Order: sequence, then C-alpha cells, then structure tokens
Amino acid sequence: MARATAFALAVASLGLVAAGCGSGGHPASTAAAARAGSSSPCTLSAAQRRGKVRALADIRRLRRLEASLQRSSERGAPHQEQLTGKFLLDLLRNLPLYQFSRLLHQAKAAVRLCGDCSTGLETEEPVLGNRGLRRARCG
Repeated sequence: MARATAFALAVASLGLVAAGCGSGGHPASTAAAARAGSSSPCTLSAAQRRGKVRALADIRRLRRLEASLQRSSERGAPHQEQLTGKFLLDLLRNLPLYQFSRLLHQAKAAVRLCGDCSTGLETEEPVLGNRGLRRARCG
C-alpha cells in the first residue's frame, strides 16, 4: 500500500513539473502572445472599402440567381457568368489576404451549381505559390 501511494505521489509531482505550474516561461513567447492578442483590426482604405461593398453586393446577387436553379449546369443561370466576372473585378481592389479569401469563399458557395463560375473563382484561390502576390498587407 505504501508503494502504491509513493508511486502515485511521484506520478502526480512529475505531472505538475511537466505541466509547468511555475511562473517560469520563455519571455519571447509570452511577449509574442501578448502582442497577438492585442493587435488592432485592419483598417481599409476608401477604395478597398468600396471594392468590398461592391463584392458583397455581387455575392448577394449571385445568391439570388443561384436560388432559381434546380440542378447543376455548366453555364449556370442567365447572366450568372457575367456577374461572377464582375465580382472578380470588384474583388481586385488589393484587399488583405484574409478578407480576399473570405469574400472568395462566400462567392464560391453562392455559385456552387454553375460549373464555369466555380472554375473561374477557383483560379483566383490563393495557394502556397501565389499567397502574398497582389495582396495588400494588413497593418
């Protein structure tokens, strides 16, 4: 019984040491964590805000067009391809990457039944090779 208690006590103390219950932490990691939590939101220029508002309006129109479709087709609803092209032009306002990706994702969800529209939006998807190209940095 004494061996089991000693073993349990040793495991518990080892667990506390491994968990790092003390105040000793790496100063660089705590400073980086404090900066990451207190970062200010990205402020957009007037042209970027106009482009974002236009892109959101285009997404709303694409959703209305998509609602009339019953099944998937290559060309989509009438004028859906033109509206997708207009969305891409409105999106090229040099937005920060996270906002660009978010708007692009919303548009892809809005044109899921239009084959050509989805393909056109997929070509603009930021991947590892072109992730920072043509995108504004935030901050």
